[in-house]
Amino acid sequence: MSERAGRILTAAAELFLRFGVAKTTVDDIARAAGVSKGSVYLEFRGKDELFEALVKAEVRGYLDAVLGRVEGDPEGGRLGRIYRHAIDELLARPLLMALYTRDADLLGAMVRRHGAARYAPRFPLGREFVERLQAAGLVRPDVDPGALSDAMAVVSVGLVMAPPLHGDGRNWPLPGTVDLLATMVTEVAEPPDAGGADQAAVAAGKAAFAALCRRLAEEIAS
Repeated sequence: MSERAGRILTAAAELFLRFGVAKTTVDDIARAAGVSKGSVYLEFRGKDELFEALVKAEVRGYLDAVLGRVEGDPEGGRLGRIYRHAIDELLARPLLMALYTRDADLLGAMVRRHGAARYAPRFPLGREFVERLQAAGLVRPDVDPGALSDAMAVVSVGLVMAPPLHGDGRNWPLPGTVDLLATMVTEVAEPPDAGGADQAAVAAGKAAFAALCRRLAEEIAS
């Protein structure tokens, strides 16, 4: 990515967060980035392509940040800890939250534009990740990996979509909500002795999550 494209994306991110995607024009973005409107079109074919590039950049940044949290946590390879870090980082990213709530219709249009086949390879990744944790003894053997992956995804989407139901969303999540969700994942999915998992198992869990992030980043880039 060129330095100019980076400036344009930074300006777009600030404007999208402040005013929303629909109310932000290419002229607005060009002015905020200190470039001409023509320069924006030299980097991106239009607002849709710019929006998609910004979504990809934001998700890549999110994955990198969560991976950093997990790797820096001595118990970060356990599923409950990974889930907690993923939710904490998501809630700490106002632009990503806005894209999934206020501008969700534009995300939906982007998905429809590319078609289901574009995103189908991502669906098994969560299950494969849980399977790796299961093999390391970090997930109970009687838990179905696909069902667990789907359940965590559904709960996460609900958490993201809930702020509009709480007025302006500034008081969301409610105190203790994320703690309770992480505890639920721990108690439902982890074996009773997971809290005392040896360092080899924890390292295997971290490696599994790093592999998941890498695969997701590759899919996003494609």
